[in-house]
Amino acid sequence: MTATTSDNSADPQPRPSFDWITFLSRWGTLISLGLLIILFSIGRPEVFMTLRNMLNILNQVSILGMIAFGLTICLVVGLFDLSIGAMATFGGYFAARFLMELNVENGFAVVIVILVVLALAALIGMINGALIAYLGISAIVETLAMSFVATGIILGISGGRTVYATEIPEAFTIIGQGKIAGIPNPVLILLLLGFVLWVFLEHTQTGRNMYALGGNREASRLSGISFSRYALIAMAISGACAALGGLVAGANLGAGRPQGVGDVYLLNAFVAVFIGASTMKPGKFHILGTAVGVLLIGVINNGLSVMGVQTFWQYIVQGGILILALISASLNSVRRS
Repeated sequence: MTATTSDNSADPQPRPSFDWITFLSRWGTLISLGLLIILFSIGRPEVFMTLRNMLNILNQVSILGMIAFGLTICLVVGLFDLSIGAMATFGGYFAARFLMELNVENGFAVVIVILVVLALAALIGMINGALIAYLGISAIVETLAMSFVATGIILGISGGRTVYATEIPEAFTIIGQGKIAGIPNPVLILLLLGFVLWVFLEHTQTGRNMYALGGNREASRLSGISFSRYALIAMAISGACAALGGLVAGANLGAGRPQGVGDVYLLNAFVAVFIGASTMKPGKFHILGTAVGVLLIGVINNGLSVMGVQTFWQYIVQGGILILALISASLNSVRRS
């Protein structure tokens, strides 16, 4: 007698359990943003979730976004830029000062002045990059020192005097106060800048080389990618973006203030970028993530304000979300290693 055994029901492979840590590290920030929007909409439906307030949030974070986008480029290549606050003040003051000295009510003159100011800011950024790349100075220390130098230059030239709205052509203030199709100009500038830098990082060889440097500088060097060259590019972009943010802030205020303009954006810019590094692509600095971080800060500040919550809670909530984002990204990195 022959016994035949057929086993057509082989043990199925165990189905992998859902990876909550990976899911939350990738999407947790966006989920938090969505939950906050729902919470504030329920709390003040007549105020928060209106088109006017949504545009107001975007307008409020537009300057922060411009500065944070430039900072993102630096962090992609592994560099810190603590001079962005001073460079924002630099952009706002010197744009107003040059226009005051020209005393010309002309849109073309405004464009030329803006380009000159942005070029000067990019040049200062390149000096930062050169000192860091060629002399091996710590980026944190060097950019902090440059912020003192820039602040001293502004105060020395201005004598502490603000350039007022009556001394600035209206064509300049329109940049910060005007609208196109009901959308504030600062929001349009932010969207354009974000798109350009997103394309630059994600769809150009220069951007890919920057990511390679940030991932492994030594391996990139052996592959023929020059850190010095990309340090200059990254710091120049950071300086120009910070100056653009300060310039738009000056146009919005209708004044060129010689101090205190950019300082308020320094820490929030870092918060936004690091929150963004835990969004969608954990552990990777990228423009879309920074945009989410900036929007999250704007929603927190605006939502708590319309709810009548005291200001100190804004700092507590921002700090708490940043800590959670960093913990999430850290857990994901540990699991991949």
